[in-house]
Amino acid sequence: MSMSQTIGVRRDQITIMGDLLVNTLEPKRLTHLLYGSNMSYSQLVKYLNTLIDLGLVFEEKKPFRTFMITEKGKSFMSIIKKIKLIKE
Repeated sequence: MSMSQTIGVRRDQITIMGDLLVNTLEPKRLTHLLYGSNMSYSQLVKYLNTLIDLGLVFEEKKPFRTFMITEKGKSFMSIIKKIKLIKE
């Protein structure tokens, strides 16, 4: 499930971050995030690092390197959804 429903349209940074937050509702490894994100590895790492720095995503390193949304990330995702509704 993705926050962006359009195909062939460039996504803005907020939409990309929202999509990544949706993808991290359950713990995911980097490879699985890459498959679901529709972006290059370097772009994914850039956005993940931003989300981690902002406290929106948590990186678990043991037993496997996984990423999961935080409560702050869930709040941010909710705000993004409200903004998208207003824009429509």
